[in-house]
Amino acid sequence: MADMRDLKKFQGNKSLPKGIMFLPVDSKNKTVKDIPNLPADRVLVLGVYEQDNKVNQTGKRVRPLRIKLCLVSEIPDNHQLETVFGWRKEKKLEVAALDEGNTIAVKTGERTVSQLIDKYIKEVIPSMNDGERYEQFLRELWEPKLGHMTLADVTADDIRKVRNELKKSGLAVATINRRVQPIKSAFSFASGGLEPRGFDCVPKWLDVDVATSVKAWKEDNKVERYLSLDELSRLREQIKITESENLSDFFEFKLAAGCRWSEAMGLTWNDVDFDEKVITFNKILTRSKHKGQKEVNGKTVNEYDHHVFRDGLKNGESSRVLDMSLYPEVLDSLRKRKIKHQIHSDHVFSADPKKAFRTALKRARIEDFSFHTIRHTAMSYLAQEGATAFELKAQGGHKDIKSVERYAHLNKQLSKSAAEKMRRKIYANA
Repeated sequence: MADMRDLKKFQGNKSLPKGIMFLPVDSKNKTVKDIPNLPADRVLVLGVYEQDNKVNQTGKRVRPLRIKLCLVSEIPDNHQLETVFGWRKEKKLEVAALDEGNTIAVKTGERTVSQLIDKYIKEVIPSMNDGERYEQFLRELWEPKLGHMTLADVTADDIRKVRNELKKSGLAVATINRRVQPIKSAFSFASGGLEPRGFDCVPKWLDVDVATSVKAWKEDNKVERYLSLDELSRLREQIKITESENLSDFFEFKLAAGCRWSEAMGLTWNDVDFDEKVITFNKILTRSKHKGQKEVNGKTVNEYDHHVFRDGLKNGESSRVLDMSLYPEVLDSLRKRKIKHQIHSDHVFSADPKKAFRTALKRARIEDFSFHTIRHTAMSYLAQEGATAFELKAQGGHKDIKSVERYAHLNKQLSKSAAEKMRRKIYANA
């Protein structure tokens, strides 16, 4: 066997024994073709080995794992090949030990994206309200795409490449942003960015978080779909003849209150004050809640309870009170509903009528509309009637004023109204 320092003059990595390869230190500007002309201290020696799971979730073969061993200049003179393969074996054992919760140290950046995903799922996701979706995106999208790469090798362009593939598949910008956020959060965790929130990656796995330069694409949420008056009339006609006992009450309530689906589903009869004619939203129905963890084939898998009620609202507030005195029809329907349904459930709406709603939309020949868009219809009607941004925020329980800017274009009289108010103020004593 030739001196391994001479082997860097090879014509390709095929000249090396199986399980070892060379790579330029400056891999962004240099390729393996440049290696023969590089000094020994500018060429990395990598240990290469197949991962235990040969096929990922999509059925594709998992690429071999590359772990940095040393620089060519650091290879000792005696028994070079045996020494390098010994290092390779040690590194492989270290990587395997990490999956078992061992604290063996591996140099910064040599851990893989797959290992980061597992650590993030194990330590961060259990505290999240929507953790199940994050776990799904990390396991089913990002691990197959980037899992084989070491953290030091991943660039912002690698993440952007996956994002561009999502765009080509026809997904909406908002949907793509939701799928990219989990990997950005995982990289932030690896670099210590989540420490202020109570999640410290010890030891810190990354010195620089390359994902921070992957900015979310701007979402066009200025125009929201809402029902025209003709569509509203057609839809109500179909809702009247539906077989669902819940749809009519649910639809009229959401249209009047402008609340979220989760808030309506979390409403109990104790939250409805018929005497004062007010409703208090103080809990929501969540899709999932973390309940435990288990190991499956060496991977952390979180377990969830589904359709769970939790205190507080989506916007972070503990509660919101809504005056319903101007909607006697809605209150009357709720009174009748209470007499009929309270014996079966403490919740005002114990069943989700989404399926019946989709059928009514189809029969009313209304397209591009969803259950959540009832809320946008309510907010849009308010804006058209001259409601201020603060009134829209209060009615809909939005987190901030910026969230209701999307409805401003619906009121063409806003600027004129504002000018009239200003004139009265300025010239009140003229």
